Amino acid sequence: MDVKRVVARTEAFLKGMVFDCRSCGQCVLDKTGLICPMTCPKGLRNGPCGGTLEGRCEVLPDKECVWVRIHERTAPGSLSAPPLLASPDSALFHTSSYLNRMTGIDRQARSALPALGLPPRRRQLPLQTDSGFERALKSGAFIRTCEVRSPREADFSALRAEVARLKDHFDAINATAYLNGRPSLPSARTAAELKRLGVEPIVQSTCRDHTKTTFVAELVNNSLNDVHNVLCLTGDSYAGTPKIKQVFDMDAALMLYEARHLREAGRIHFTDAPMAAPPRPFLGAAINPFTTPHNIPIRRLQQKIAAGADFIQTQLIFDLDRFAEFMRTCCEQGIDQEVFILAGIPVLTSKKVSDMLAHIPGIHFPEAVARRFRASHDIRSFGVEWARSTVEAVRTLPGVSGVHLMLMGSDHGVLPEIVTGLGAPAARAADAAATAPRHGDRPMRAAARDAINVQPV
Repeated sequence: MDVKRVVARTEAFLKGMVFDCRSCGQCVLDKTGLICPMTCPKGLRNGPCGGTLEGRCEVLPDKECVWVRIHERTAPGSLSAPPLLASPDSALFHTSSYLNRMTGIDRQARSALPALGLPPRRRQLPLQTDSGFERALKSGAFIRTCEVRSPREADFSALRAEVARLKDHFDAINATAYLNGRPSLPSARTAAELKRLGVEPIVQSTCRDHTKTTFVAELVNNSLNDVHNVLCLTGDSYAGTPKIKQVFDMDAALMLYEARHLREAGRIHFTDAPMAAPPRPFLGAAINPFTTPHNIPIRRLQQKIAAGADFIQTQLIFDLDRFAEFMRTCCEQGIDQEVFILAGIPVLTSKKVSDMLAHIPGIHFPEAVARRFRASHDIRSFGVEWARSTVEAVRTLPGVSGVHLMLMGSDHGVLPEIVTGLGAPAARAADAAATAPRHGDRPMRAAARDAINVQPV
């Protein structure tokens, strides 16, 4: 047995007893308060994920979230953005981190990524992309979005019927995919169909399903299909037996960083390869305002903003008081000047889903609210009225730019009822296109690079 292998196995044994080491070979314990982030069941180098609630792990709810422990140990009470740790280099797994540090081979993997040098008050910048969604948001109107599911077979007929009912009522529509780990058409393919149907689409890309290679390829494919909005999600953990292997080559902040670096620098970050005509997506992320302690979602949001997010969609809101407190902190920290925040509005129209909701990771569903839904004799009507009143409530909160309706049921016909009276989104988009400032006749990428100093990586 060679010396390197003996050292690696000895290190793994000793650090395993003390730190629950997973032998990644590129140790970042000095940055994470001596808590190994690789003990996260998703292997996230930055976190927590959106499934964390009350400090518990999404995948192993009987255990404390690793990343909540890291935040509390390294920066208790802080509201600042934590450093963005790079994805681990899989070539170093099961080697000695001590030897790798001595030779420097692990330097890039264990170093925090440099800031992209994005300018302050980004919401006020001229249009940065060809996204109609960006134009609508920068028009200053109160925006509304919703979502449709990608078909599980090669048949868009049902989706087209849903879109016909929705398109005149919403500024953009998310295309979800792979619900509960079941195969479907990819989000990007459904988004291309939405675009063909005259809808402004938002692709949902999840780290659970993508390597860096497939993610960049999807960005290029989106650009080819004239799709310019991407929501970057870490992704929930697939359940089922047997449990399929999940990717998690990145977390959502690293996905944002990869896309924003390509957009601004014209280079693929992880390969340093140039791209003559890089995709320029309008980038979104999600945040769970109900993760505790309450400073942690703010820190995670700050990290995603630093990584390049343009807009945010929040987790479902069943607790207005806690959401109002979250938005108050966002405004105090100036977050509302950097990104557009869309409040996640639950549209709960099914008793079956209502019974399941308390068991879905990441959703804060207070028992007092659950009792009201269970007691309703007509849950469809009650769910629509609940959603409508929540929309009206969040509209009054400073920093909220719009709402994202998430249907917890199958009747998409209820969604237009909820946003009736909020104006005509198609007219808003047309007005925004005519009035929003632009970079002029210079190439978009050159103009952006004048404004944004992307530091070398």
